[in-house]
Amino acid sequence: MLAVLLLARNTPVSRGQIIEAVWGDNVPSSAVNLVQTYVAGLRRALEPTRARRAPAELLTSVGDGYLMRVESGALDLDVFERQVLLANRMRAAGDLAGAAVELDDALALSRAEPLGGVSGLFFDVERGRLVERRLAVLEERAELGLAIGQGPELLSHLGSMVAEHPLRERGHGLLMRALVQAGRQAEALAAYREARAVLIEELGVEPGPELRRVHQAVLAGDSPEPERAPVRVPHQQATPEPAPVTIPAQLPRAPVALIGRDAELGYMDALLRGHDGPVVLVTGPAGVGKTALALHWAHRVREEFPDGQLYVDVHGYDPNREPLEIGEVLNRFLRALGVPASDTPVSVDERSALLRTLLADRRMLVMLDNVRSSADLLPLLPGAPSCVVVTSRRRLVGLVAQVEAKLIELDMLDPEAAVDVLGRIAGRSDIEAGALRELALLCDGLPLALRIAAARLAVSPRLRVAELVEELQDEQGRLAALGLEDGEGTVRAALDASRRALPAEPSRLLAIVGLHPGADLTPHVVAAMGDVALLEAQRALDALTAANLLSVSEPGRHFAHDIVRVYTKTLAGELSEPERRAATGRMLDYYLHCADLADGLLPINRGSVLVAPEHRPAHVPAISGPAEATAWFDAERANLIAAAELASGSGWHVHAWQLPYTLSRYLWLRTERETSLRLTEAALQAAIALNDDDARFVMQFNLGVALLQFERFEEALQAQQGALETARRKEDVHQQARALTTVAGTLQDLGRAAEAEEHYREAMEISRIAGSKWAEANAHHHLGLLYLSTQRFDDAMPWLRVALRMYHEVGEQCGEAACHTDISTALLETGDTDGALSAARTALAVACDAVSPYHQALAHDRLAAVFEKLNAAGAAAHWQRALALFTELGAPEADGVRARLARARAVTVG
Repeated sequence: MLAVLLLARNTPVSRGQIIEAVWGDNVPSSAVNLVQTYVAGLRRALEPTRARRAPAELLTSVGDGYLMRVESGALDLDVFERQVLLANRMRAAGDLAGAAVELDDALALSRAEPLGGVSGLFFDVERGRLVERRLAVLEERAELGLAIGQGPELLSHLGSMVAEHPLRERGHGLLMRALVQAGRQAEALAAYREARAVLIEELGVEPGPELRRVHQAVLAGDSPEPERAPVRVPHQQATPEPAPVTIPAQLPRAPVALIGRDAELGYMDALLRGHDGPVVLVTGPAGVGKTALALHWAHRVREEFPDGQLYVDVHGYDPNREPLEIGEVLNRFLRALGVPASDTPVSVDERSALLRTLLADRRMLVMLDNVRSSADLLPLLPGAPSCVVVTSRRRLVGLVAQVEAKLIELDMLDPEAAVDVLGRIAGRSDIEAGALRELALLCDGLPLALRIAAARLAVSPRLRVAELVEELQDEQGRLAALGLEDGEGTVRAALDASRRALPAEPSRLLAIVGLHPGADLTPHVVAAMGDVALLEAQRALDALTAANLLSVSEPGRHFAHDIVRVYTKTLAGELSEPERRAATGRMLDYYLHCADLADGLLPINRGSVLVAPEHRPAHVPAISGPAEATAWFDAERANLIAAAELASGSGWHVHAWQLPYTLSRYLWLRTERETSLRLTEAALQAAIALNDDDARFVMQFNLGVALLQFERFEEALQAQQGALETARRKEDVHQQARALTTVAGTLQDLGRAAEAEEHYREAMEISRIAGSKWAEANAHHHLGLLYLSTQRFDDAMPWLRVALRMYHEVGEQCGEAACHTDISTALLETGDTDGALSAARTALAVACDAVSPYHQALAHDRLAAVFEKLNAAGAAAHWQRALALFTELGAPEADGVRARLARARAVTVG
């Protein structure tokens, strides 16, 4: 009967249901009395300290039946399902290795046959259900293992599972895929034949489509693994066999043909033959084909470098994008070489040293594209026998002097090569050589201009070369150079001619997008800027892409290369002032409106600022939940920051403070502290210029938050007290409550505990008056943290539990996750390890729901501490995951986690 009640936990079960489940068709005449007797016995066993006549709390009478009250986490089956759910969330978030660990923990709870020793039809059905559930999770664990390359390790387990359950097709497919990963293709085919024979003999059916797909893939010599997004596999502890060396192959696709550069290619070949690990520097003006030459040669000699190729575009000449920092380039190279994020050194010098260590005695080709200065290069250069190819618009004399780089200067193509380029790309037999030569002269031998002119001829068969030549000649009085350092060339003429060949709307929009300050464009923002329908904007972008004026970075996102971007800005400057202002305003309104929508869906509380742009966009992307909101912010981050900076520098004061306001919670969740501080300082100046107290309060408040992240406590306190003064001057109790809590937190950080407690209690009082439950919850939470910091754990718990309830009521998931983590800390310190473990697991589940990597990392850190306290396996794994998340976010908490992980490993080794 205990099993019946537990299976129906927290749900009433009638006496008749209990009798049928326990006795089936053999119901004794005393069944009702027996049920009452068993209930009394269970109550004594479950609550041995309960007074004789006191009401039962766990097993209560409900109507004509009973209800077994089971707290969350008290039943192993509930823990099992919770961990499976958490694994599903982690898998959806891309953390396959972490999901596998969670499933391992869940499966470890099953130590024998469920409901063992209990007979009857009811229990047979329930037993079958539980066995089936466990098998499904076992198969899911195997699926995850295959996804992260654990096939050889799974062979024994999968073989046993198939032998025990020969009619489960998925098991056969998993076994075949594991055999292929182990390099045993013949055995995989034999496994299919055995599976087919069993299915035909036992069920009279052929294998299903998935098993047949795996079989066909093995027969064809292809990978039987389904297509899936690449995943990061966390660093594992030492295994009996060393992991294979990662061989990166990062070179982008080379040009189909390279014309007119035979001499340069021959010189590069000679450099490779005559030098051990040369550094080759390809320089020249923009659009002259530096990258094309370097990539063509790199692909041509790639067989000379069996240890792989590394490539990075440093973006040294992008007018709307800061060049990649050395540390980021080093991070990318180390990841490509198989170094997990958790093992990446903190300082640039250490990363550079690690890169040189990994490349020592390896023969690799390293290409660094669009470099601006020698200082960007030196920490990235490996020693011999690796070869480095650098492209730059500058000569980089320092590189030549310090590492004896071999210089290759590209000039315009000679007339014969230019004609060859035009003829090959145009692909038309009706063009006379003389006409092509005249066109090549007008293009001045610049490969970019040649390709654009030839593309026009290719896509417009009726366009005669003479007509194109006449169009270019008409531009003689206009700007002849575009984006070239020497101010010469006819790129503007070629681009203008290409633009005139466009339909009217794409031509108009090409000038308007020159007002966009960001790195790339979406159809939605183009529709807003141009005041056109979304479909019309998409068609215009397609037309511009087909004309080689824009390129596609990823589906739905377009960008212009350096020279074309300068061209669009020039066109934008030729618009009238009213046109420029109207399009810019619509662009800023679009980003402000969408950022406000996405910000409202983030799992963290925000203030009550009214965002009401003048031009509400007619078309916005679909953003319906926290995951989509975060993904939209991730995709538009650079554009939003650029828009905020444009607003700040151009007198758009409302946008200059409201855009940073809508970005503040996202940047906080992503721990982008430098960016947040920079934007907030500029936003406060805009608020002051507006003389708007609401704006001033918000930005003073946010400035205090930003400064706290840098531990600039005195400055933060000054900003927070300024916000509090503004709120009091306005007599706004809601704002006073928020400001009081932040002031109290900073006083606590400064060691002024008594003042902090006084401010927290005042914040609670004002929050209750204002009816601001979030502010009240926040004050309760931080007062609990104050008690935690002073070792008053029992005093902290009531405040934390009240805060938790309030956070839940207002839907503040990040606060809820943090509160669960802090409760786990208090419980662990008071010796309640089971409660601490349950609270930390709940924190992780809530943080996953909130799509907050930062709060997930906090929960992993707390779980690791609990496992360490229990002397149980799993502490190191959770610290590894916390470290990886903190490191990816650039959060300073990574240092503390790294130290705890190192200590745990040292203890294990010892």
